[in-house]
Amino acid sequence: MNNTNQCAHIPLYSNISMSKLTRMKVLLVEDSALLRETITETLSSCKDLNIEAYAATESKEIELLTEVQFDMILVDIELAQGNGFEVIKFTQTPDYPHAQPMVIMLTNHANSYYRALAKKLTIPYFFDKSMDFDLAIETIESEAERFCLTHH
Repeated sequence: MNNTNQCAHIPLYSNISMSKLTRMKVLLVEDSALLRETITETLSSCKDLNIEAYAATESKEIELLTEVQFDMILVDIELAQGNGFEVIKFTQTPDYPHAQPMVIMLTNHANSYYRALAKKLTIPYFFDKSMDFDLAIETIESEAERFCLTHH
């Protein structure tokens, strides 16, 4: 996998210290330790986001989403227990205690059924890990940059 994509950085102005810049808080939901490591390493050069937590199961993801406001969820469909779609549905209920996070799905199950379900749930980004990994990383970095520019 190519890590040539560089995350755009917010220019530092004399009246803004780095500590005051907001970084996008990301929850990575992936049951493969190898893929978690790959995604984390690939995004490590992006100064506009922090991967704050990891989850490998639906129940752990829901627990984390209840406790913490995340700005973005990077979520796989098939998890060690449960699936990512159920978690997305949870964030769309009136009971969800935070602002709805941006959702980016990264999956090896990019069939037409799952794509249609993602569209029905208004998931803005749906990527096939094996075919669109670099594009997914570019999109994550771009959204993080946009978030930081609007939340500084």
